[in-house]
Amino acid sequence: MSGNIEEAGIRILPEGELISRVVEKHKKFLEEYRKEFEELDSKLSQFEEDAKNAKISRTRIAERKEVLKEKRQQFYHQVEGLLEKDLFPKLDPVTADKIKEDIKKLKGQIEPEEEQDLKNSFMKNLGELIKEKETGESLLQQVNARLDEAGSSNIELKEIKESEKQLEEDDGSKSSEISKSKPQHKWLSTKIKSHEEALSYWEKQKA
Repeated sequence: MSGNIEEAGIRILPEGELISRVVEKHKKFLEEYRKEFEELDSKLSQFEEDAKNAKISRTRIAERKEVLKEKRQQFYHQVEGLLEKDLFPKLDPVTADKIKEDIKKLKGQIEPEEEQDLKNSFMKNLGELIKEKETGESLLQQVNARLDEAGSSNIELKEIKESEKQLEEDDGSKSSEISKSKPQHKWLSTKIKSHEEALSYWEKQKA
């Protein structure tokens, strides 16, 4: 039988050489799998770090939003307090109620551009009333300063909401990448372990 094999040009490998080839095969697979695993592991670690940082950023953004909302309402409350004290006592109830209604519109959840337009109209009307009732330029300046502060808070609030939206989109993309990469990461880990065990076995046979 062996004579026939030799005649066919087929060489039977000695056991030692056969084991060496098996060992080399497992080493080759291990090298390939480990390289891919390390690259994927590094990528996953970065994604997870980014996701962690994004969570911290979202918490900070949520806190800042609450601060800005409260600040904005405080400025409008101060405007109401100034007018209640220095102007409303000189006005008839209908005019005073009209001003209160205008402030209510201003401090609602509106876009900064709309708030600025309403503020310009409000200040024009208020300026005419203050001049008519001879309340003094100081009241107009104080009201204007607080309305400017309220407007600035609303502008920052809009910017923060936009950055929050971008953060959510980025976070969704990262979560998707993590979900896609984890099965391959697990598969590679299993294959590496399998080849390590096989390599260990055959190296002992070789010895």
